[in-house]
Parts: sequence; structure tokens; C-alpha cells
Amino acid sequence: MSGRLCYVVNKIYTCESIDMNGTNHGVSRRGFLGRAGVLASVAGSLKVLHAASKPGAQPKNIIFMVADGMSPSVLPLAEHFSQHVRDKGLLWRALVDRPEAARALMDMASLNSVTTDSSAASSSWGSGVRILNGYVNSLPDGTELTPLADIARDRGKRVGLVTTTTVTHATPAGFAATQRSRGNEDGIAVQYLAKADVILGGGRQFFEAATRKDKTDLIERYRQASFSYVRSRGELMALPAKTSTRVLGLFSPGMIPYTLDRNNSVELQESVPTLAEMTSAALEALKSSPKGFLLQVEGGRVDHAAHNNDMAALLWEQLAFDEAIEVALRFAEHSPGTLIVITSDHGNANPGLGGKWAELNGESNGFARLAKAKNSFAELMPKLNGKQKLASSAVHELMKESCGCEFAEDEVEAVRSAAAGVRKLSLNSRLDKLAGILGQAVGNHTGIGWVSTDHTSDFVLLTALGPGSELFNGQIRNTKCFDNIVDLMGSKFRNPMMTFEQAKQFLRASAAGHESRHWV
Repeated sequence: MSGRLCYVVNKIYTCESIDMNGTNHGVSRRGFLGRAGVLASVAGSLKVLHAASKPGAQPKNIIFMVADGMSPSVLPLAEHFSQHVRDKGLLWRALVDRPEAARALMDMASLNSVTTDSSAASSSWGSGVRILNGYVNSLPDGTELTPLADIARDRGKRVGLVTTTTVTHATPAGFAATQRSRGNEDGIAVQYLAKADVILGGGRQFFEAATRKDKTDLIERYRQASFSYVRSRGELMALPAKTSTRVLGLFSPGMIPYTLDRNNSVELQESVPTLAEMTSAALEALKSSPKGFLLQVEGGRVDHAAHNNDMAALLWEQLAFDEAIEVALRFAEHSPGTLIVITSDHGNANPGLGGKWAELNGESNGFARLAKAKNSFAELMPKLNGKQKLASSAVHELMKESCGCEFAEDEVEAVRSAAAGVRKLSLNSRLDKLAGILGQAVGNHTGIGWVSTDHTSDFVLLTALGPGSELFNGQIRNTKCFDNIVDLMGSKFRNPMMTFEQAKQFLRASAAGHESRHWV
């Protein structure tokens, strides 16, 4: 990182506040530009949202944004990385300083664990009830809970789901589906037909007849229900604004490719929209709703990169999410009755920067090295895997080309062995697999370490702006989000709930008929 960028980073953390018209309160010009640069494009939005945030005000529109699997430690890491690659800080971090913003720490525990999975997490927001990990808006006794999408539609609002995962994945499903297993994505795809108006992300395999288990042509059923169907970035950008109010956009058979991989592929840049572009298209389609809308936007692959201990991929996903926040804020400037909630559903792997690497001097700092990465671990690992060990020279070249680091011989050998299935390479059993070993090898050159490859029990960060945002201040429980949103819609609906003691009698029977749990 250059001296200029380091100086701006340090100034952002030490300067005094700047008011809405850009007055510099004793801040150097360079420090001021660092702060103003990230907020300048949304200054009008902040004024509008502040004016609309009167006690008791009810929003017309609700945008709920989720950086899935974002540990609290990711925010400062992404701030520094953003300064390096974008010459400006992180918008979410800057919003935390604003008087317009409500700030909270949120307890995301599920019914049966202090460490939640994404389906139980999203369902806590979507139904106001803590449920078992792996379920979607369903209690262990089979009781089906009413999700937010149903309540929004009953209040005359339209519903949108935008994600970089499959659109039927756990987080979007938590707002609009009811299933005893998050893995039933075929079934979730069918349920959306009556629940949502705009659906954008990956997951064509759960809609196309050739890849659905029941061989139903679900895309045709959506077309018959007046959905415009698009499958590429170009088609999404070309949608006629006035006629496309119901949209199904599926841009990949499975997950949307990582931003890091997209950045290094002309083909992916042309065919796959960014999260910001999908968010913009969704808002365009939903904005004409007379009684407003409920839109969930998920940066879902932050979580997947954390599972892989892939810091470069994670940080680029966080920046993509930040760009989607900017889109939402710009929309609110012209739609002042908009509440924006920005949060995460749980931590994951808890990356952290420490020691000498916290010194931001010279090109040896970790953020400069992360910026040189060309591919995600998801692209790299299949090239390394195999029953037979690859030659050390081949492993070294693959690692160097993908990660942008010059690895030592022992690092290469550890990765080479992990790829061939050798274990006991790490004393931390939660890191004792290829992803964990790769993460440790790269961490030796960036200073960023990991505690595991799994979800963590952190309280998550939450920031809210706009009418109703005052309800999201302080230390809150995850289920409070549902209560707040339903109340702000003018409804007093509440779902039935179950304590853990009551759930115990159903746990064994539920587990016996349930597919293997997975965190991703």
C-alpha cells in the first residue's frame, strides 16, 4: 500500500466528524477527502432518510440487506482493503458514524444452538421465532410458520429476493418459504411462485425441467404467472422498465461466481450481473408498487469464502455488498419512505489481522498481497485435489498464479499433502483440511489468521436508516427484526413459538428423518 493510502486510512479513524455539507472540522484535506469520498454519492440520501426518521413514522418500503457469514472482524479488514483497491473507505463503516443511523448488536442464536446456520437465522427474521438449524420457518413438531413475504403481500406490498447464492438458498428462503429442510430447494422454488414478485440470483438447476427431480418446467410456470424470465446480465439490463414488474432472473446453474473470479474473467463480466446491478434492477421493478415493497438483498458468498478461509474472495464479496448498499441508499433519496436495514446472519471463521502485519507500510503489507489474487480457492482447489500428489513444482505454480504470493517449500508441501487427503497437518482440527491449510499458507503472507472453517456465535452488527430505524438500536434479539418489521407494516401478527425445553421431545425424531446438516 502506498503512503498516501495509508495516511488516508489512519486519518479516517482519527479525524473529527464531517457534517452533511462537507464542512471540515479541523481535518486535513486528505483526511477529509477520504471520508467525503465514500459518503459524497449518498449525502442527499442521508438527508432524506434523516428527515423521514421521525419517531413513530412507518416506512412504505423496507430493504433488508444481509452480508451472510460476515464476522464483525471483517468490517475493519474490508475497510483497509477498500482503501487499497478503491482509494476510498467502506460505505457501511462510514454509515456507523452518522447521526442518522441506528446501531445494534444482534444475538443470532437458533433454537438448539448458540451458533446458528443461515436458515434458522433468516427464519428468525422471517417468522419471529427461533427454530432448529436446518429448518425453514418450521417448528420441530411440524407447525408451519407464516413468513414475512405472506404478511407483506397481505398488506398490499410486493416482495423481492436478491442474492449471490442460489435464489432458493437458506437466507432468501427464510423470508418467503416454509420447509422442514433447507435442502429442499426444488420445493422452495415452487413456493416462491405465490410469494415473491422479483427473484434474482443463481440456481437455474432448481427451475429447469432437466435438472429438477420432478422434471417440472418451473420456468414456464413462472412465465404463465406473468414473470419476465432473464438468464444473463445483458437480458437483465435490457428489461423494459414499465412492463417488467415481475422478474425471475437466474444467472447461473448454481451459485453466482465469486466477485474475484468475475473480476478476472471477461466472459463472466459480460454474462453475470453484480449484486449492485441485481439490486438496482429489483428496485426498478418494485418501485411502482402503490403500497410499497419488502426486498431482501443478500451478499451470500461472503459466507462461502469464509468457509474456505479465502480472504481475497471474502473481501471482494464484501466490497460487492458495499456497492449494493450504495444502490439502496441512492434509491432512498427519491423514495424517502424507505427503511434500510444492514446486517449479517452470523459470523464465520472469524478472520483477524495481527502482529507486524498491522503496520501498513510498503508493498509487503497483507492487503497489497491480497489484491494480487487472481482466483478464489473454489477455483484453485479442484486443480490441486487428487488421490495422487501433484509435483511440488506444479502445486507451487498453481498457488502462486492464483494467490499472488511466493510460497515457501514447507507451505507448498503442506498444501500438496492436504490436497491428497493427508490429515493431522494442523493442530487445530477445525482447519485440518485443504481449505484450512490453504488459508494458513496465505495467512503467512498477509497476516490474517482464522479460528475455523465454520460458523461462529458472534453478536452481529446491524445498522438501520430511515423511518422506523429507531426500533433497531442497542442490543437486540434476532426475532425482534420480525416484530419490528411487522409492526411497521401496520400488522400485529405473531407466529407461535416453542422453547428449547418444549422442542427436546421432537429433536430425536426430527434428526432421524432429516438429511445431514450442512452449514453452507
